[in-house]
Amino acid sequence: MATCATCSAELNPAWRFCVYCGTAVTPTAVVEAAAEQKPRVNYVSVIALILAFVGGVPAIAFGHIALAQIKETGERGRTIAIVATVLGYLWLVVFVILFVRWAGGL
Repeated sequence: MATCATCSAELNPAWRFCVYCGTAVTPTAVVEAAAEQKPRVNYVSVIALILAFVGGVPAIAFGHIALAQIKETGERGRTIAIVATVLGYLWLVVFVILFVRWAGGL
């Protein structure tokens, strides 16, 4: 939300004047409010984290895809994607160890 330069009150973008002090609202105040909004969280990173907790090795692929998208778009969720990727690699190691132990017992 934009704020008044004179009284620091929150301004509605539809207002032409500050209702608290009467100062004219400049177009830059409304543009500044839009620039202050946080970018959204990358949905692929959230999917990767869900897959990582379910025990899915696909979390590795989704995590790397999310990291590439975040780097390109500037979205939030980099830490989520890294955690999902690391958990995916841990699941991969567990599956390989279990497979080697199972194959050794045959």
